[in-house]
Amino acid sequence: MKKHIKLFLISLVLPLLVASCDNVQEFSALAPKVPTVSNLQYTLTGDSAKMTWNLPAGFDTLIVSVKTNDGDVYLKNNATSYTYGIVQTNTDYGFTVKLRDTKGNISLGQTVRLNRSGAAPITNAVAVQNNTDVNLTWTAPAGITGITLKYGTNTVNLGATVTSYTISNAPIGKFKVSFVTNNSDNKPSNTVYLDVKVGSTVVAYLGVYPDKATLLSVGDDDQIAAANWLFTNYPSSVYISFDQIKNGSVDLSKYRVIWWNQDVVTGSALPSISSDPTVLASLTQFYKNGGNFLFNQYSIQYLWTMGRMTIAYKMGIDNGVGGNNPDVWGVGVKIGTHDQRSHPLFKNIAITTPNGGFPVIGPGWKENHNCVMVEMPAYYKLGNGDELAYVKFTTDNNLKWLGVWDGIGDYYMCGVFELMPMNDFQGSSINIGIGGIEWHQNDVVNPYQSNVETLYKNAIDYLKTK
Repeated sequence: MKKHIKLFLISLVLPLLVASCDNVQEFSALAPKVPTVSNLQYTLTGDSAKMTWNLPAGFDTLIVSVKTNDGDVYLKNNATSYTYGIVQTNTDYGFTVKLRDTKGNISLGQTVRLNRSGAAPITNAVAVQNNTDVNLTWTAPAGITGITLKYGTNTVNLGATVTSYTISNAPIGKFKVSFVTNNSDNKPSNTVYLDVKVGSTVVAYLGVYPDKATLLSVGDDDQIAAANWLFTNYPSSVYISFDQIKNGSVDLSKYRVIWWNQDVVTGSALPSISSDPTVLASLTQFYKNGGNFLFNQYSIQYLWTMGRMTIAYKMGIDNGVGGNNPDVWGVGVKIGTHDQRSHPLFKNIAITTPNGGFPVIGPGWKENHNCVMVEMPAYYKLGNGDELAYVKFTTDNNLKWLGVWDGIGDYYMCGVFELMPMNDFQGSSINIGIGGIEWHQNDVVNPYQSNVETLYKNAIDYLKTK
């Protein structure tokens, strides 16, 4: 009896399924409300690729974006061209153009692909100033026949296996060095550029204490640990105080980098001396004249005090003595779709965490002195995963967004960033505000201390080239 009931039920269900399938087939996908671009093509000239296209008719305003190997780029409204460079040799590129109208409707993408054949470029180019000389080093690829090096009005032809060159008595100031290799087919590589700045190389460690001895005896434990590391690894580095700046006993032009390590348990407020008119004017002018800053934890707030940052993003600030925590904390270098591991700040740091980051502190007491920006997408009335939030935040401030709390997969927060020259401010800065990065873990030896030290060494060495 049960067998007959099952057969009867099956006989009822099958026609319904067939009818359902027939109904599904009658529907077709709705066409996008915004048509795609047309006649998308590219022209390769030297190191650059220029894409051009035609826009569909019938729209007053179209927001144009181009997805590149490096992420999405938003262009001016109704743009019909985009130039990308530098196009590396023997690398596959895809450029996808999409349109968005003022109501948020998005077109399908149109894609053009290219691969530029040529010699392999040099890699790992580094410039180190030694008194008035600049020592250049690089890694030469296999299969090339020579290297052409240029700086200023000088051109130097080097052999295929040469990996160093010294510019003697280099003039004070900034200039670019370029490298191009050639292969047996007489095809050049893409150009590799290296920014070089010749001048003072001294690093100054800034604090509220009257002198170095006082810092090392009564400073915060994180300040003391960082200072000892700096003075050991950079013997020419010096300590300077805010009072010395106020009374004019130090000449800030003697320093390439000023490091203010304001990681303290006494609170996130900046010391009042830092806002003294003479002090503020001197440090601001140093920045505007091309001097470079390394800020960490609470000192990052000084960017707004000086006027280099002007937008009032929401801040995520934690202070106090902290507490015991059994977890491993890390820094993520994958910012949404943008993987920043190739930035010089992360040189020689292994990216090992599942989300694309590296550990900075192990189990034990953590002070967790965060001083980070949060909810930037909300400031722009965008979602945390909207690529336009990344574009607006980075372009409005001319910054490179380099680090987040490990595990953040979108654009909610920014904890490590580089500020590049902008408007009157011709200096650069590296800013490290993630609270998990401590110079001295209070109750244990931090198993990831080497990552912290490498991070700061990279920051100083990088800023010394700016």
